[in-house]
Amino acid sequence: MPHLDIVAYMPQYTWALIILSLLFSLIVLEILPRLQQQLALRAHAALTSVSEEGAVPAADTESTVPVVIF
Repeated sequence: MPHLDIVAYMPQYTWALIILSLLFSLIVLEILPRLQQQLALRAHAALTSVSEEGAVPAADTESTVPVVIF
């Protein structure tokens, strides 16, 4: 049983291309910006909480830097 039927090859290919394009657009335009925003907020909150405490950060938190995805 072939995955792409020879008789209906072009419609199947077209729909697969459309669906994959929509999925890619959804990921790039919606999911990745939200993820980047959450990571930036988390990094900012971690840096401000350390600076507000006035304590010297521990050795394991010294490597905390803002995360840049793009």
